[in-house]
Amino acid sequence: MPMPYGEKYTPLNSQLLILRGPNYYDAPEGKNPWEKLWGINKYCILSSAFATIGDALFISQTKNLIETMNVLSFYLLPSVGVATTFASVTYIATNVRGKDDKLNYAIGVAACIPVLHAFKKKQSFTIPATIFLMIAALLKKDSKQNEWNLFNNPNPELGNFYDYSLVGTITEWPRRPY
Repeated sequence: MPMPYGEKYTPLNSQLLILRGPNYYDAPEGKNPWEKLWGINKYCILSSAFATIGDALFISQTKNLIETMNVLSFYLLPSVGVATTFASVTYIATNVRGKDDKLNYAIGVAACIPVLHAFKKKQSFTIPATIFLMIAALLKKDSKQNEWNLFNNPNPELGNFYDYSLVGTITEWPRRPY
């Protein structure tokens, strides 16, 4: 549904209750570990819920609550484990080393290898997943250090979708084909 003219874009954080609260980058690295844990785990909980809904409806086709909780735990426990391990080890590495750089993120991802391997118990999953997480973590840290966005502007200014100011030549609407 198009937004009315002049209405500001409201981010998803203010619309979903689980996404409220502190974010991972609200505090500097090495400070406020509990806020960092909640800031990273809330996205794991939400993405696991969506993965569970898709899996339970289309793939597993669960019949009761126990089977659905089993599917939820299949997605939720490893993702929260990886996120908690990453945030905790990055926090510890920042405090032990006394530096805030990309090596702390690399150490955090390296600590996630046992959790990833416990999830699938296959090296064909663990190694590519670790490489993917390493690249993603280093890109994210570089984007925060050098102030650039990997994706689009997080707060776009949306205007009126029904702006006909550029359509000055049409005096009447064309005839419909039906």
